[in-house]
Amino acid sequence: MIRINLLPVRAARKKENIRQQVSMFFLFIVFVLCVMGYLTISMNRTISGLNGKIEVAQGELKKYQAIEKQVLKIKKELQKLEEKMDIIAQLEANRSGPVRFMDALTGLVLADKMWLTTLTETKGKMKLAGVATDNKTIADFMSRLEMSPYFRRIDLISSKQIKKQDKKLKAFTITCQVSSARPEKAVKAS
Repeated sequence: MIRINLLPVRAARKKENIRQQVSMFFLFIVFVLCVMGYLTISMNRTISGLNGKIEVAQGELKKYQAIEKQVLKIKKELQKLEEKMDIIAQLEANRSGPVRFMDALTGLVLADKMWLTTLTETKGKMKLAGVATDNKTIADFMSRLEMSPYFRRIDLISSKQIKKQDKKLKAFTITCQVSSARPEKAVKAS
């Protein structure tokens, strides 16, 4: 029988196996490095794209903040104008008020029987002081005030007898609320 020595073939195979494993290892390292390079480049592109979007968004934000400041400034100016308009409207409403009250009072005073000496009005409350010939004249005046659309809540505060030029007269003080609304008769007349 012929004998063949297979040891050098085994050693050659073993060397070939080692060489394949080493080359596979280096190929794997090269492949991993390529994948890592690709991922790094891809991530850098994504990061730079997002940074660009952030810069654009920040630019828009600054633009909108400037617009917001202008809007707030305009709102403040508008609020000031509205306050001024309200004051003007209030002044316009109050402008004709005292004239109407005085006109109404001249029609309500009983001529030659009574005289008003003082008249004060604060915050819609009017205080009238005067002199009358008797208590009936004061009562008639109060009744006329109650019927007037300009006055409400008429109260007699005091009534006392005084002597003036040898005549006995009645000094009186009346308070009432002044109506801020125009009566219907005055609206129809205008």
